[in-house]
Amino acid sequence: MRVLHVIPSIAPETGGLRTGTLVTCHAMKQAGIETEIACLHGESDLPTHRFKPGLRVTGASRDLRDWLMKHAGDYDAIIAHVVWLSPAHYAAKAAASAGVPLYLASHGMLDPDALAHHRLRKLIRWHLGARKLVRGARLVFSSEADRTRSLSHPELEGADYVVVPNPVEMIARQDVAGPPRIVCLNRLHPRKGVREWVGALNTLADEGLVFEAIHAGVTEDVPYTEQLKRAAGGRVEFRGVLDNAGARGLIAGAALVVHPCVGFENFGNVIAEGMVAQCAVIASRRALVTPELEAAGVVIGTEPTPEHLADAMRRLLQDADARVKLGIRARDYAARHFSPEAVGKRWKEILGS
Repeated sequence: MRVLHVIPSIAPETGGLRTGTLVTCHAMKQAGIETEIACLHGESDLPTHRFKPGLRVTGASRDLRDWLMKHAGDYDAIIAHVVWLSPAHYAAKAAASAGVPLYLASHGMLDPDALAHHRLRKLIRWHLGARKLVRGARLVFSSEADRTRSLSHPELEGADYVVVPNPVEMIARQDVAGPPRIVCLNRLHPRKGVREWVGALNTLADEGLVFEAIHAGVTEDVPYTEQLKRAAGGRVEFRGVLDNAGARGLIAGAALVVHPCVGFENFGNVIAEGMVAQCAVIASRRALVTPELEAAGVVIGTEPTPEHLADAMRRLLQDADARVKLGIRARDYAARHFSPEAVGKRWKEILGS
């Protein structure tokens, strides 16, 4: 079986989109599925077809469009990523012409919260072709909550879909000397809740709790980032962008991984990354995978406010035994549900059906 992933970019600055896509590709490969990528930007260790971009704002590329029309029939399935940009529309047209099944991974872009952002622009694109794209594909969601919220759109009633979590490579646990390390990895943008996390840390530090706090991630909003650093008052180490090995190493030594997003997210890869590293994970319920993980007893779910984040972190900082037990349960759950082996098997079942 041969599968092609079509995505505008797998460059590092695309963050979780890149990570989720590449690990999914590796999970498929591990399951015996020949997996290739067609994109405009970025590199990978998988067979990758790169094309000259055209109009950047829409992800247009005549070369990609023409290549897909010529080669779509070489594949058993095509998985398109990102609803609003041109590559997914090229993939849809080419797949229909070649009679090849098309899967569309929206990456949370059909969530009501996401649709409300730049609403007019998206409404125009919806009527110019996105509606036809979405209705003609088998939709891919990363969690049941992601599916439920996205399919609440009146025009998506009865849509064909599958639910497949993002896979995460297992991370070996590392014991780090010193006070408990609290780690937050995400973009420095108001939607990610870092301000709320910093506020919670300040509360805990004022109470006399001892910890080491580290943030890693790209700066997307410079004034916001400067405000955060002033608010943190030296209590948080901001490491900036880390490569994959650096991020994994940081998580491996964490006592707590905190994901405090205030905007809705279809999954939240760092939650699963913390789980596979046997960390105690505190996750905002705005990450749509959190409620099911909270119900399974493998993460601490919380509202993304300084008060609620501080309460959750305080309990685990004061109870090392609870941290350890939560981390062990989390790793076991993640191995069964989020490992490349588990997700690759799931994709093989879907594509073979």
